[in-house]
Amino acid sequence: MQYLLLLLFLFMKSRYTLIFIILSTITYSQNTFSYLGTLLLSNNTPISFSLNLQEQNGIINGYSITNINTPDETKSEISGLYFKKDKSFQLQETQILQTNSEAPLNTFCYINMNLSFEGKFGTKRLEGTFIGNFLDSTECASGKIILMEERKLIKKIEKVKKKIDKQASKTLTDTNQIQQTKVLKDGDDFTINWESDKIKLFIWDANQEDGDKIQLIINGNIILNNFETKNKRKKIKYRLVDGENTIEIKATNLGTSPPNTSRLELVDSKTKYPIITQIELGKSAIIKIIK
Repeated sequence: MQYLLLLLFLFMKSRYTLIFIILSTITYSQNTFSYLGTLLLSNNTPISFSLNLQEQNGIINGYSITNINTPDETKSEISGLYFKKDKSFQLQETQILQTNSEAPLNTFCYINMNLSFEGKFGTKRLEGTFIGNFLDSTECASGKIILMEERKLIKKIEKVKKKIDKQASKTLTDTNQIQQTKVLKDGDDFTINWESDKIKLFIWDANQEDGDKIQLIINGNIILNNFETKNKRKKIKYRLVDGENTIEIKATNLGTSPPNTSRLELVDSKTKYPIITQIELGKSAIIKIIK
């Protein structure tokens, strides 16, 4: 008798296990779709649009949102069918669930959609056509629907945003700060704290060319000798030493409009220093660079 009871118990237990497995399979056979994109009207006007759908055994239920984040944002109930064979949908908006619009409900356009998956696996889009009707069945709109999986679209948007932010940050970093113009006359000196290992120096005559000539000496080395400044900028690069570096600009000719006037621009890694020298013949102005 005990043996028969044991067999009966095992039989009943196996039946409940089988039922549990079947129920679990049915429960998890439900598919969820979240897609975001646009309705493109026949006149090419875009309207933001999203679909949030649940499919079970080919039956679709869910909702759509139109005019997302606008004063006319509207949430509508969706019902329809999913055809697994060709991976297509037939969907329709059946009623308004919620809206921010103040328009009368009889002016709302309810759309009927025929959609299918397009594109390679992993980058699938949901595309198709739609026709919109008022409650009295009068046609109110038609056009195309282009949607992407919401999760992937948001990921792409975030990726693009990061690239834009990174580029903006790089542009901001690369943009040199321009200091106030410093005017140096006979015997004046000007000290600058420097970041880079090199200096980039431009020198030119910003006024009418009048034959001004200068001698440019950096750390005791003559870089330009009796050089006539022109409107075209002369570019010089020089590697600095640790500590103090000295740049001397000496007037070797006054030209036709004294004093000897030159424009200089010293460029550090992030900063530009504009300088004007106004010096008499044989006199100098000194710039000290501390690295």
